[in-house]
Amino acid sequence: MSSAVSRREESRHETAVAFFASVAIHILLILGVGIFLLASTRLIKEPAPEEEEPVQLTILPPLSAPAPRPRFVDTPLQEKLERKPDKNAAFESANDSLAASEAPPTGAESAPSLEGREEPSIELQDRNFTAGKSEAPAMPSTPTEATPRDVPDQSEPSPTPRIETELAPLEAPEPPPTSKQIAKPANPQPKRPAAESAYQSETRVTRLRGNVSNRGRAAVEANATPLGKYKKALSDAIGSRWNYYVRDQMGLLNIGTVEIRFTVTPAGKVKAPRVLSNTSNESFASVSLSAIMDAKIPAIPPEVVKLLENGGLEIDYSFSILGN
Repeated sequence: MSSAVSRREESRHETAVAFFASVAIHILLILGVGIFLLASTRLIKEPAPEEEEPVQLTILPPLSAPAPRPRFVDTPLQEKLERKPDKNAAFESANDSLAASEAPPTGAESAPSLEGREEPSIELQDRNFTAGKSEAPAMPSTPTEATPRDVPDQSEPSPTPRIETELAPLEAPEPPPTSKQIAKPANPQPKRPAAESAYQSETRVTRLRGNVSNRGRAAVEANATPLGKYKKALSDAIGSRWNYYVRDQMGLLNIGTVEIRFTVTPAGKVKAPRVLSNTSNESFASVSLSAIMDAKIPAIPPEVVKLLENGGLEIDYSFSILGN
């Protein structure tokens, strides 16, 4: 009996010893693996972080807006100017002009203060139509029929140039001399300057609210530029032809304004005319288009052709028949 008990106790003792030995071995294995992993990670060197390049900022001055092109105004000739117009004047013309106003300043425009019609163009005085050369151009074909409205007897045809370009054409070249002009006269006479065209369009004063304080006949500050002179020649060529056509077809035309855009080629030919707006009737638009196409527009001088970006000079032109 005693021997059986002792054997059981020995067996229990051996089992306990084996259990604790197994636990100890597992603990040692776990610690060994942990130490190995820790040592291996220390041996692997982590790459040093790359230094980021500092952000460089370059501050550029703001782009300056291009200076606006001077606006064309048909100014009257002023003799004996006190000074030259400002080189940065807001207007250009065929003649040098100094700003003046008959009324005190009433606004911020670079123009005199005037009471007149609300128009997109600028007209500084009332003028009656003058035909100039007694040239009777062929009348255009009968315009598209339209139902005529009652037009007052005293309606006034008034072509108004509104030309905005960024080029600077020079004066149109004179036509080649004839054989008579080439022959030398027996008694040579001193050469006289070429007279300006006697044509004058019908105009009515535009309503303006300007800042001009210099007292005198209404005028704007304008420089006589090659572009201004070319615009004047072009305006006279179209306006004179238009007046002939309008007066012949007046019974078919209504009061209103038509705006037309077209391009002038270096040879003085008209390309791609199109109506932008029309408050009159189709007959009026047809007559105005015919006047543009039939006008003897001067050629653009070679010095200016070199400056043309698209091979032509784009122009906006408006025609009006005004009521009383």
